[in-house]
Amino acid sequence: MNKKTPESAVSQFLNEVTDQISYEPLRPSIRQELEDHMNDRMEDYKANGLSHSDAEKQALRDMGDAVTIGTELNEAHKIQKAPQLTIISALLLLTGFIFTSFMSWRPLYMASSSLYYIAGATLLIFTVLKGYPFLIRYRKKIALFTGFLYLVQIPFFIMTLVKGIQYRIPSTTYFATILFVPVITVLLYFSRHNKNKFLTIAVICTTIWMLFMYTVNPFLGNTAEIIFLLSALGTVCFMIHRGILTGQKKYLYPVTLAFFVLIGSPLFLSESGRHTMKEFLFPQSSVNRTLDDTYNGVLIQELLSRTPLTHGLKLTPEEMMDYGTGAWYFTSRNPGNIGIDATGIKTPEDVTLWDILPQHYYNNYMIAVFIFLFGWIPGLVLIGAIGLFYLLLFTYSFRINGKLASALAFSCSQCLLWQGVLYLLGNFGHQYASFPNLPLISEGQLSILCNTILLGLIFSAYRHDHVMEEPVNYRPITSG
Repeated sequence: MNKKTPESAVSQFLNEVTDQISYEPLRPSIRQELEDHMNDRMEDYKANGLSHSDAEKQALRDMGDAVTIGTELNEAHKIQKAPQLTIISALLLLTGFIFTSFMSWRPLYMASSSLYYIAGATLLIFTVLKGYPFLIRYRKKIALFTGFLYLVQIPFFIMTLVKGIQYRIPSTTYFATILFVPVITVLLYFSRHNKNKFLTIAVICTTIWMLFMYTVNPFLGNTAEIIFLLSALGTVCFMIHRGILTGQKKYLYPVTLAFFVLIGSPLFLSESGRHTMKEFLFPQSSVNRTLDDTYNGVLIQELLSRTPLTHGLKLTPEEMMDYGTGAWYFTSRNPGNIGIDATGIKTPEDVTLWDILPQHYYNNYMIAVFIFLFGWIPGLVLIGAIGLFYLLLFTYSFRINGKLASALAFSCSQCLLWQGVLYLLGNFGHQYASFPNLPLISEGQLSILCNTILLGLIFSAYRHDHVMEEPVNYRPITSG
Protein backbone atom coordinates (compact mmCIF):
# COMPACT_ATOMS: atom_id res chain seq x y z
CA MET A 1 0.00 0.00 0.00
CA ASN A 2 1.36 3.41 -0.99
CA LYS A 3 1.97 5.74 1.88
CA LYS A 4 1.02 9.39 1.56
CA THR A 5 4.07 11.56 0.99
CA PRO A 6 4.51 13.88 3.98
CA GLU A 7 4.11 17.58 3.25
CA SER A 8 7.12 19.81 3.46
CA ALA A 9 7.28 22.56 6.05
CA VAL A 10 6.77 25.19 3.35
CA SER A 11 3.70 23.38 2.01
CA GLN A 12 2.24 23.10 5.51
CA PHE A 13 2.86 26.80 6.08
CA LEU A 14 1.16 27.75 2.79
CA ASN A 15 -1.80 25.48 3.53
CA GLU A 16 -2.28 27.09 6.93
CA VAL A 17 -2.14 30.58 5.45
CA THR A 18 -4.61 29.86 2.64
CA ASP A 19 -6.99 28.07 5.01
CA GLN A 20 -7.69 31.51 6.54
CA ILE A 21 -8.84 32.97 3.18
CA SER A 22 -12.64 32.88 3.12
CA TYR A 23 -12.95 33.45 -0.65
CA GLU A 24 -11.70 30.11 -1.93
CA PRO A 25 -11.17 31.10 -5.61
CA LEU A 26 -8.53 33.57 -4.36
CA ARG A 27 -6.50 30.96 -2.50
CA PRO A 28 -4.40 29.67 -5.45
CA SER A 29 -3.15 33.13 -6.44
CA ILE A 30 -2.28 34.06 -2.84
CA ARG A 31 -0.53 30.72 -2.36
CA GLN A 32 1.46 31.20 -5.55
CA GLU A 33 2.49 34.73 -4.57
CA LEU A 34 3.66 33.63 -1.11
CA GLU A 35 5.46 30.61 -2.52
CA ASP A 36 7.33 32.75 -5.06
CA HIS A 37 8.31 35.17 -2.31
CA MET A 38 9.60 32.37 -0.09
CA ASN A 39 11.55 30.78 -2.97
CA ASP A 40 13.27 34.12 -3.60
CA ARG A 41 14.22 34.31 0.08
CA MET A 42 15.54 30.78 0.04
CA GLU A 43 17.63 31.45 -3.06
CA ASP A 44 19.17 34.48 -1.34
CA TYR A 45 20.06 32.44 1.72
CA LYS A 46 21.52 29.61 -0.35
CA ALA A 47 23.57 32.16 -2.26
CA ASN A 48 25.04 33.18 1.10
CA GLY A 49 26.13 29.62 1.86
CA LEU A 50 23.19 28.06 3.69
CA SER A 51 22.00 24.56 2.86
CA HIS A 52 18.56 24.03 1.34
CA SER A 53 17.14 22.85 4.68
CA ASP A 54 18.59 25.77 6.63
CA ALA A 55 17.50 28.26 3.96
CA GLU A 56 13.96 26.87 4.16
CA LYS A 57 13.86 27.15 7.94
CA GLN A 58 15.17 30.72 7.85
CA ALA A 59 12.64 31.75 5.18
CA LEU A 60 9.84 30.31 7.33
CA ARG A 61 11.08 32.22 10.39
CA ASP A 62 11.12 35.42 8.32
CA MET A 63 7.53 34.93 7.23
CA GLY A 64 6.16 34.75 10.77
CA ASP A 65 2.99 33.05 12.06
CA ALA A 66 0.92 31.44 9.30
CA VAL A 67 -2.49 32.05 10.94
CA THR A 68 -1.70 35.71 11.57
CA ILE A 69 -0.60 36.23 7.98
CA GLY A 70 -3.64 34.41 6.62
CA THR A 71 -6.00 36.43 8.83
CA GLU A 72 -4.46 39.72 7.72
CA LEU A 73 -4.62 38.70 4.05
CA ASN A 74 -8.23 37.63 4.48
CA GLU A 75 -9.09 41.00 5.99
CA ALA A 76 -7.54 42.77 3.01
CA HIS A 77 -9.00 40.40 0.40
CA LYS A 78 -12.42 39.41 1.71
CA ILE A 79 -15.84 39.52 0.15
CA GLN A 80 -17.54 42.81 1.02
CA LYS A 81 -21.12 43.01 2.21
CA ALA A 82 -23.53 45.89 1.71
CA PRO A 83 -26.10 45.45 4.49
CA GLN A 84 -27.78 48.86 4.24
CA LEU A 85 -28.22 48.63 0.49
CA THR A 86 -29.42 45.03 0.84
CA ILE A 87 -32.13 46.01 3.32
CA ILE A 88 -33.46 48.99 1.35
CA SER A 89 -33.40 46.99 -1.92
CA ALA A 90 -35.32 44.13 -0.32
CA LEU A 91 -37.90 46.56 1.10
CA LEU A 92 -38.42 48.24 -2.27
CA LEU A 93 -38.78 44.89 -4.02
CA LEU A 94 -41.28 43.82 -1.38
CA THR A 95 -43.17 47.10 -1.83
CA GLY A 96 -43.39 46.55 -5.57
CA PHE A 97 -44.52 42.97 -5.06
CA ILE A 98 -47.26 44.08 -2.65
CA PHE A 99 -48.42 46.82 -5.00
CA THR A 100 -48.62 44.32 -7.84
CA SER A 101 -50.19 41.44 -5.95
CA PHE A 102 -52.56 42.87 -3.37
CA MET A 103 -53.59 46.44 -4.16
CA SER A 104 -57.14 46.72 -5.47
CA TRP A 105 -56.24 48.72 -8.56
CA ARG A 106 -54.16 45.92 -10.09
CA PRO A 107 -56.27 42.74 -10.28
CA LEU A 108 -55.40 41.97 -13.92
CA TYR A 109 -52.16 40.18 -14.76
CA MET A 110 -51.57 39.71 -11.02
CA ALA A 111 -50.22 36.19 -11.31
CA SER A 112 -47.89 36.81 -14.26
CA SER A 113 -46.50 40.01 -12.73
CA SER A 114 -45.85 38.27 -9.42
CA LEU A 115 -43.93 35.58 -11.26
CA TYR A 116 -41.71 38.24 -12.79
CA TYR A 117 -40.87 39.48 -9.30
CA ILE A 118 -39.92 35.97 -8.24
CA ALA A 119 -37.79 35.55 -11.37
CA GLY A 120 -36.28 39.00 -10.82
CA ALA A 121 -35.34 38.22 -7.22
CA THR A 122 -33.73 34.96 -8.35
CA LEU A 123 -31.82 36.75 -11.10
CA LEU A 124 -30.71 39.41 -8.61
CA ILE A 125 -29.24 36.82 -6.24
CA PHE A 126 -27.42 35.05 -9.08
CA THR A 127 -26.01 38.34 -10.41
CA VAL A 128 -24.85 39.40 -6.95
CA LEU A 129 -22.99 36.12 -6.44
CA LYS A 130 -21.63 35.56 -9.95
CA GLY A 131 -22.20 38.70 -12.02
CA TYR A 132 -18.88 40.55 -11.85
CA PRO A 133 -16.61 37.45 -12.00
CA PHE A 134 -18.74 36.15 -14.88
CA LEU A 135 -18.36 39.46 -16.71
CA ILE A 136 -14.59 39.47 -16.24
CA ARG A 137 -14.16 35.83 -17.21
CA TYR A 138 -16.38 35.87 -20.30
CA ARG A 139 -16.02 39.51 -21.37
CA LYS A 140 -15.04 38.61 -24.95
CA LYS A 141 -18.00 36.28 -25.45
CA ILE A 142 -20.38 38.78 -23.85
CA ALA A 143 -19.14 41.52 -26.16
CA LEU A 144 -19.62 39.27 -29.20
CA PHE A 145 -23.05 38.13 -28.04
CA THR A 146 -24.15 41.71 -27.37
CA GLY A 147 -23.03 42.80 -30.82
CA PHE A 148 -24.91 39.84 -32.33
CA LEU A 149 -28.13 40.80 -30.51
CA TYR A 150 -27.98 44.32 -31.85
CA LEU A 151 -27.31 43.07 -35.37
CA VAL A 152 -30.32 40.75 -35.12
CA GLN A 153 -32.57 43.73 -34.36
CA ILE A 154 -31.73 45.50 -37.64
CA PRO A 155 -34.02 43.29 -39.81
CA PHE A 156 -36.86 43.94 -37.35
CA PHE A 157 -36.31 47.68 -37.66
CA ILE A 158 -36.41 47.36 -41.45
CA MET A 159 -39.63 45.32 -41.33
CA THR A 160 -41.07 47.89 -38.94
CA LEU A 161 -40.37 50.68 -41.41
CA VAL A 162 -41.60 48.74 -44.45
CA LYS A 163 -44.68 47.00 -43.06
CA GLY A 164 -45.56 49.33 -40.19
CA ILE A 165 -45.74 46.45 -37.70
CA GLN A 166 -43.66 47.09 -34.61
CA TYR A 167 -42.75 43.46 -33.74
CA ARG A 168 -42.48 44.31 -30.02
CA ILE A 169 -39.63 46.68 -30.86
CA PRO A 170 -40.50 49.45 -28.34
CA SER A 171 -40.40 47.25 -25.22
CA THR A 172 -37.36 45.17 -26.14
CA THR A 173 -35.34 48.08 -27.50
CA TYR A 174 -36.05 50.17 -24.41
CA PHE A 175 -34.27 47.72 -22.14
CA ALA A 176 -31.61 46.80 -24.70
CA THR A 177 -30.70 50.49 -24.95
CA ILE A 178 -30.41 50.90 -21.19
CA LEU A 179 -28.43 47.68 -20.69
CA PHE A 180 -26.03 48.80 -23.39
CA VAL A 181 -24.64 51.43 -20.97
CA PRO A 182 -22.69 48.92 -18.80
CA VAL A 183 -21.59 47.07 -21.94
CA ILE A 184 -20.16 50.27 -23.40
CA THR A 185 -18.52 51.03 -20.05
CA VAL A 186 -16.62 47.73 -20.14
CA LEU A 187 -15.60 48.18 -23.78
CA LEU A 188 -14.51 51.75 -23.10
CA TYR A 189 -12.38 50.60 -20.15
CA PHE A 190 -10.53 47.99 -22.19
CA SER A 191 -10.00 50.23 -25.21
CA ARG A 192 -8.90 53.33 -23.29
CA HIS A 193 -5.19 52.85 -24.04
CA ASN A 194 -5.69 52.23 -27.75
CA LYS A 195 -6.62 55.69 -29.02
CA ASN A 196 -6.97 54.71 -32.69
CA LYS A 197 -9.25 51.79 -31.96
CA PHE A 198 -11.23 53.89 -29.48
CA LEU A 199 -11.80 56.65 -32.04
CA THR A 200 -12.77 54.12 -34.70
CA ILE A 201 -15.35 52.55 -32.39
CA ALA A 202 -16.69 56.00 -31.43
CA VAL A 203 -17.10 57.09 -35.07
CA ILE A 204 -18.83 53.84 -36.10
CA CYS A 205 -21.19 53.83 -33.10
CA THR A 206 -21.99 57.54 -33.55
CA THR A 207 -22.81 57.05 -37.24
CA ILE A 208 -25.14 54.12 -36.51
CA TRP A 209 -26.75 56.00 -33.61
CA MET A 210 -27.45 59.13 -35.65
CA LEU A 211 -28.81 57.03 -38.52
CA PHE A 212 -31.32 55.31 -36.28
CA MET A 213 -32.21 58.50 -34.43
CA TYR A 214 -33.20 60.26 -37.64
CA THR A 215 -34.94 57.28 -39.29
CA VAL A 216 -36.62 54.91 -36.80
CA ASN A 217 -36.70 57.28 -33.82
CA PRO A 218 -40.51 57.02 -33.36
CA PHE A 219 -40.14 53.28 -32.73
CA LEU A 220 -37.24 53.50 -30.28
CA GLY A 221 -38.79 55.62 -27.53
CA ASN A 222 -37.12 58.85 -26.49
CA THR A 223 -37.15 57.89 -22.81
CA ALA A 224 -34.66 55.04 -23.24
CA GLU A 225 -32.47 57.24 -25.41
CA ILE A 226 -32.24 60.09 -22.93
CA ILE A 227 -31.60 57.64 -20.07
CA PHE A 228 -28.81 56.13 -22.16
CA LEU A 229 -27.29 59.53 -22.96
CA LEU A 230 -27.42 60.86 -19.40
CA SER A 231 -26.09 57.60 -17.93
CA ALA A 232 -23.27 57.32 -20.46
CA LEU A 233 -22.31 60.99 -20.02
CA GLY A 234 -22.23 60.64 -16.22
CA THR A 235 -20.18 57.44 -16.46
CA VAL A 236 -17.57 58.92 -18.81
CA CYS A 237 -17.21 61.98 -16.54
CA PHE A 238 -16.81 59.63 -13.56
CA MET A 239 -14.07 57.71 -15.41
CA ILE A 240 -12.29 60.99 -16.18
CA HIS A 241 -12.62 62.08 -12.54
CA ARG A 242 -11.18 58.78 -11.28
CA GLY A 243 -8.30 58.91 -13.74
CA ILE A 244 -9.51 55.80 -15.56
CA LEU A 245 -9.56 57.77 -18.79
CA THR A 246 -6.23 59.55 -18.85
CA GLY A 247 -5.47 62.97 -20.26
CA GLN A 248 -5.84 66.61 -19.34
CA LYS A 249 -9.17 66.95 -17.60
CA LYS A 250 -9.69 70.54 -18.73
CA TYR A 251 -9.91 69.20 -22.28
CA LEU A 252 -11.56 65.82 -21.61
CA TYR A 253 -14.63 67.25 -19.88
CA PRO A 254 -15.65 69.78 -22.58
CA VAL A 255 -14.91 67.31 -25.40
CA THR A 256 -17.06 64.68 -23.67
CA LEU A 257 -19.90 67.15 -23.13
CA ALA A 258 -19.74 68.36 -26.75
CA PHE A 259 -19.80 64.77 -28.03
CA PHE A 260 -22.92 63.87 -26.06
CA VAL A 261 -24.64 67.11 -27.04
CA LEU A 262 -23.95 66.17 -30.65
CA ILE A 263 -25.37 62.66 -30.47
CA GLY A 264 -28.27 63.89 -28.32
CA SER A 265 -29.15 66.69 -30.73
CA PRO A 266 -31.98 64.73 -32.45
CA LEU A 267 -33.84 64.77 -29.12
CA PHE A 268 -33.95 68.57 -29.33
CA LEU A 269 -33.58 69.46 -33.01
CA SER A 270 -35.85 66.96 -34.75
CA GLU A 271 -39.55 67.72 -35.03
CA SER A 272 -40.56 64.84 -32.75
CA GLY A 273 -37.84 65.81 -30.27
CA ARG A 274 -39.03 69.41 -30.03
CA HIS A 275 -42.63 68.25 -29.63
CA THR A 276 -41.66 65.85 -26.83
CA MET A 277 -39.69 68.53 -25.01
CA LYS A 278 -42.60 70.98 -25.27
CA GLU A 279 -45.01 68.42 -23.78
CA PHE A 280 -42.51 67.67 -21.00
CA LEU A 281 -41.90 71.30 -19.98
CA PHE A 282 -45.35 72.75 -20.71
CA PRO A 283 -47.97 69.98 -20.55
CA GLN A 284 -50.85 72.49 -20.26
CA SER A 285 -50.10 73.91 -23.71
CA SER A 286 -50.37 70.51 -25.41
CA VAL A 287 -53.67 69.14 -24.05
CA ASN A 288 -56.23 68.29 -26.74
CA ARG A 289 -58.27 65.42 -25.29
CA THR A 290 -58.59 63.28 -22.18
CA LEU A 291 -56.54 60.47 -23.76
CA ASP A 292 -53.43 62.66 -24.06
CA ASP A 293 -50.50 62.02 -21.76
CA THR A 294 -50.33 65.76 -21.21
CA TYR A 295 -53.92 65.71 -19.91
CA ASN A 296 -52.91 62.93 -17.51
CA GLY A 297 -50.12 65.18 -16.25
CA VAL A 298 -52.44 68.13 -15.73
CA LEU A 299 -55.00 65.89 -13.99
CA ILE A 300 -52.35 64.44 -11.66
CA GLN A 301 -51.14 67.94 -10.74
CA GLU A 302 -54.73 69.00 -9.98
CA LEU A 303 -55.43 65.97 -7.78
CA LEU A 304 -52.10 66.31 -5.93
CA SER A 305 -52.90 69.94 -5.15
CA ARG A 306 -56.11 68.79 -3.43
CA THR A 307 -54.59 65.91 -1.43
CA PRO A 308 -54.23 66.55 2.35
CA LEU A 309 -51.01 66.01 4.28
CA THR A 310 -52.13 63.27 6.64
CA HIS A 311 -54.89 61.32 4.89
CA GLY A 312 -56.13 60.32 1.48
CA LEU A 313 -57.93 62.37 -1.13
CA LYS A 314 -61.66 62.89 -0.48
CA LEU A 315 -63.93 64.04 -3.31
CA THR A 316 -67.69 64.40 -3.59
CA PRO A 317 -69.58 62.30 -6.18
CA GLU A 318 -70.07 65.43 -8.29
CA GLU A 319 -66.36 66.22 -8.21
CA MET A 320 -65.59 62.61 -9.10
CA MET A 321 -67.91 62.90 -12.07
CA ASP A 322 -66.28 66.14 -13.21
CA TYR A 323 -62.84 64.55 -13.09
CA GLY A 324 -64.05 61.32 -14.68
CA THR A 325 -65.54 63.12 -17.69
CA GLY A 326 -62.89 65.82 -17.99
CA ALA A 327 -65.50 68.52 -17.38
CA TRP A 328 -63.31 70.17 -14.72
CA TYR A 329 -60.77 71.03 -17.43
CA PHE A 330 -62.62 71.23 -20.75
CA THR A 331 -65.77 73.12 -19.70
CA SER A 332 -64.01 76.46 -20.10
CA ARG A 333 -61.76 75.32 -22.95
CA ASN A 334 -63.34 72.79 -25.31
CA PRO A 335 -66.71 71.42 -24.11
CA GLY A 336 -66.77 69.01 -27.02
CA ASN A 337 -64.16 66.86 -25.23
CA ILE A 338 -66.36 66.27 -22.20
CA GLY A 339 -67.78 62.77 -22.05
CA ILE A 340 -67.99 59.47 -20.21
CA ASP A 341 -65.02 57.21 -20.83
CA ALA A 342 -65.08 53.57 -21.90
CA THR A 343 -66.09 52.32 -18.43
CA GLY A 344 -69.71 53.21 -19.16
CA ILE A 345 -70.29 55.21 -15.98
CA LYS A 346 -73.68 56.93 -15.95
CA THR A 347 -74.20 58.58 -12.55
CA PRO A 348 -71.91 60.46 -10.12
CA GLU A 349 -72.40 57.79 -7.45
CA ASP A 350 -70.84 55.20 -9.74
CA VAL A 351 -67.55 57.09 -10.10
CA THR A 352 -64.59 56.10 -7.89
CA LEU A 353 -61.00 57.28 -7.62
CA TRP A 354 -59.91 54.43 -9.88
CA ASP A 355 -62.24 55.68 -12.63
CA ILE A 356 -60.82 59.18 -12.79
CA LEU A 357 -57.15 58.21 -12.80
CA PRO A 358 -55.17 57.67 -16.05
CA GLN A 359 -55.53 54.24 -17.62
CA HIS A 360 -52.12 52.95 -16.46
CA TYR A 361 -52.18 54.51 -12.99
CA TYR A 362 -51.34 51.14 -11.39
CA ASN A 363 -47.96 51.17 -13.10
CA ASN A 364 -47.03 54.67 -14.25
CA TYR A 365 -48.35 56.71 -11.33
CA MET A 366 -47.63 54.55 -8.28
CA ILE A 367 -46.12 57.39 -6.24
CA ALA A 368 -48.95 59.78 -7.07
CA VAL A 369 -51.60 57.15 -6.32
CA PHE A 370 -49.88 56.34 -3.02
CA ILE A 371 -50.18 60.03 -2.10
CA PHE A 372 -53.85 60.06 -3.15
CA LEU A 373 -54.56 57.05 -0.93
CA PHE A 374 -52.59 57.95 2.20
CA GLY A 375 -51.71 61.65 2.03
CA TRP A 376 -48.60 63.71 1.35
CA ILE A 377 -46.63 62.78 4.45
CA PRO A 378 -46.70 58.99 3.81
CA GLY A 379 -45.99 59.77 0.15
CA LEU A 380 -42.94 61.82 1.08
CA VAL A 381 -41.76 58.95 3.29
CA LEU A 382 -41.94 56.65 0.26
CA ILE A 383 -40.06 59.19 -1.86
CA GLY A 384 -37.48 59.50 0.95
CA ALA A 385 -36.98 55.72 0.97
CA ILE A 386 -36.42 55.77 -2.78
CA GLY A 387 -33.99 58.67 -2.36
CA LEU A 388 -32.13 56.72 0.34
CA PHE A 389 -31.86 53.79 -2.08
CA TYR A 390 -30.16 55.98 -4.67
CA LEU A 391 -27.92 57.61 -2.07
CA LEU A 392 -26.70 54.18 -0.96
CA LEU A 393 -26.19 53.07 -4.58
CA PHE A 394 -23.74 55.88 -5.23
CA THR A 395 -22.17 55.64 -1.77
CA TYR A 396 -21.19 52.02 -2.38
CA SER A 397 -20.15 52.76 -5.96
CA PHE A 398 -17.71 55.44 -4.75
CA ARG A 399 -16.28 53.04 -2.15
CA ILE A 400 -15.13 50.60 -4.82
CA ASN A 401 -11.38 50.81 -5.45
CA GLY A 402 -11.09 48.78 -8.65
CA LYS A 403 -11.20 50.93 -11.76
CA LEU A 404 -13.37 48.65 -13.87
CA ALA A 405 -15.56 47.63 -10.93
CA SER A 406 -16.18 51.24 -9.88
CA ALA A 407 -16.95 52.37 -13.45
CA LEU A 408 -19.33 49.45 -13.97
CA ALA A 409 -21.15 50.07 -10.67
CA PHE A 410 -21.43 53.77 -11.38
CA SER A 411 -22.84 53.19 -14.88
CA CYS A 412 -25.50 50.80 -13.53
CA SER A 413 -26.34 53.29 -10.75
CA GLN A 414 -26.82 55.99 -13.38
CA CYS A 415 -29.22 53.79 -15.36
CA LEU A 416 -31.31 53.17 -12.25
CA LEU A 417 -31.15 56.82 -11.18
CA TRP A 418 -32.41 58.39 -14.39
CA GLN A 419 -35.28 55.94 -14.63
CA GLY A 420 -36.33 56.98 -11.13
CA VAL A 421 -35.91 60.70 -11.83
CA LEU A 422 -38.03 60.61 -14.99
CA TYR A 423 -40.63 58.42 -13.29
CA LEU A 424 -40.87 60.84 -10.36
CA LEU A 425 -41.19 63.84 -12.69
CA GLY A 426 -44.01 62.05 -14.52
CA ASN A 427 -45.79 61.48 -11.23
CA PHE A 428 -45.77 65.22 -10.67
CA GLY A 429 -47.18 66.03 -14.08
CA HIS A 430 -44.08 66.32 -16.27
CA GLN A 431 -43.86 63.17 -18.36
CA TYR A 432 -40.98 62.91 -20.84
CA ALA A 433 -42.02 60.76 -23.83
CA SER A 434 -43.14 57.28 -22.76
CA PHE A 435 -43.11 56.41 -19.06
CA PRO A 436 -40.05 54.62 -17.69
CA ASN A 437 -40.40 52.09 -14.89
CA LEU A 438 -39.59 52.86 -11.29
CA PRO A 439 -36.79 50.39 -10.48
CA LEU A 440 -37.89 47.53 -8.20
CA ILE A 441 -41.31 49.07 -7.48
CA SER A 442 -43.15 49.75 -10.72
CA GLU A 443 -43.87 46.38 -12.27
CA GLY A 444 -43.13 46.12 -15.92
CA GLN A 445 -42.22 42.46 -16.30
CA LEU A 446 -39.10 42.97 -18.42
CA SER A 447 -38.32 46.02 -16.30
CA ILE A 448 -38.00 43.87 -13.20
CA LEU A 449 -35.48 41.59 -14.92
CA CYS A 450 -33.53 44.47 -16.47
CA ASN A 451 -33.27 46.48 -13.27
CA THR A 452 -32.38 43.51 -11.08
CA ILE A 453 -29.47 42.80 -13.45
CA LEU A 454 -28.29 46.40 -13.07
CA LEU A 455 -28.66 46.30 -9.29
CA GLY A 456 -27.02 42.87 -9.09
CA LEU A 457 -23.97 44.11 -11.02
CA ILE A 458 -23.55 46.96 -8.50
CA PHE A 459 -23.69 44.53 -5.59
CA SER A 460 -21.36 42.09 -7.34
CA ALA A 461 -18.78 44.75 -8.27
CA TYR A 462 -18.70 45.96 -4.66
CA ARG A 463 -18.70 42.42 -3.26
CA HIS A 464 -15.72 41.27 -5.36
CA ASP A 465 -13.76 44.52 -5.29
CA HIS A 466 -10.99 43.11 -3.06
CA VAL A 467 -10.88 39.60 -4.48
CA MET A 468 -11.05 40.00 -8.27
CA GLU A 469 -8.00 40.99 -10.26
CA GLU A 470 -8.90 43.16 -13.22
CA PRO A 471 -7.47 41.85 -16.51
CA VAL A 472 -4.83 43.81 -18.39
CA ASN A 473 -3.83 44.10 -22.04
CA TYR A 474 -7.30 43.14 -23.20
CA ARG A 475 -8.22 43.73 -26.84
CA PRO A 476 -11.97 44.45 -26.96
CA ILE A 477 -14.29 42.71 -29.38
CA THR A 478 -15.95 45.44 -31.42
CA SER A 479 -17.90 43.64 -34.09
CA GLY A 480 -21.61 44.40 -34.04
